[in-house]
Amino acid sequence: MDGYGNRDIFITYISEEKYRNNKNSYKEIRNLEGKYNLFFNGIDCEYYFGIGERYSIKAIDAETITKKNLLDMLDSITKSYLESFWKDESAINSELTDNVFRAKHKFILSLNPEYEEKYWIPLHEEIYNNMKKYNKKFIIVSDVESSFFYREKINM
Repeated sequence: MDGYGNRDIFITYISEEKYRNNKNSYKEIRNLEGKYNLFFNGIDCEYYFGIGERYSIKAIDAETITKKNLLDMLDSITKSYLESFWKDESAINSELTDNVFRAKHKFILSLNPEYEEKYWIPLHEEIYNNMKKYNKKFIIVSDVESSFFYREKINM
């Protein structure tokens, strides 16, 4: 990361509180401390996880069982395909990776729009808006699935 000349890193996938309470689980962040200015997502993660759980499909009848099975298969296929594709950083941070996750979320939107509209999109919008409040050019550290969202927002 030193090659970028930027000292400001925005961590999207965990709150500062959760990190501080369990630093040993996040060695990748701990290795950045002291070398960079770290900023965290600034959201109430538990609030959003509750919303995500509320709008996840529950297998209660034939229709929801089918939808849940389709989403589970999609997760499995996506993971299997990308793990075989990801040979290095450039593959992980590639347009192909972004396109796979973009398509996955469009599919989820078609099967379970409330999950995307009330959980996934608002979660990422709030994180992005919190990032913008600093008025800085950040190096963004994100989970790979969310990367396409932030890239699209930045390139708008």
